[in-house]
Parts: sequence; structure tokens; C-alpha cells
Amino acid sequence: MGHNNPGRARREIARDNERLSRMTDEERRKEQDAEELAYAKSQARNEAYQSFSKEERVIYTKIRDAMAMAESRAFNSWYRTKLERENKG
Repeated sequence: MGHNNPGRARREIARDNERLSRMTDEERRKEQDAEELAYAKSQARNEAYQSFSKEERVIYTKIRDAMAMAESRAFNSWYRTKLERENKG
């Protein structure tokens, strides 16, 4: 939850709890495994980043930011196209 809205946070927690209560044990285990994998990947990324030289960190940051910008532009373009198609039909 990347926000400072307590009401929204409570609603998200309630929604997550409701979703979790409907899950089977196997679904819960798969979700936990996915969360653990995401955490392990994040840790590995952070460790690799820490091993970079100062110059490598600058390059990495520029590439990461450029990739995020490209992804954002691609999504915005896709979304605009989607809205245009919906408005035509």
C-alpha cells in the first residue's frame, strides 16, 4: 500500500482478507510462494546493485528510468487506443 490514506488502507486490507478467506490452502500456498519469489528477486537485485561501481550505478539508474518511461508511454498509448476504440463502438 503505497499511500497515506488510512481509510483506503483499511478498505484494501479488508478486501485482501476477504479474498484470502475464499482461497483454498493450495491457492494460499501458491500466493505465498509467489510473494517469496518476488522478495528473493528483489533481494538479489539489491545485492547486485550494491556490488556495482559508482559508474555502473549511474548507468543502471539511467537504464532503469528509461525503461520505466518507455513502459509508461507504451501503456498510455495502449490505453488511449483502447478508449478511442470503445468510444467509436
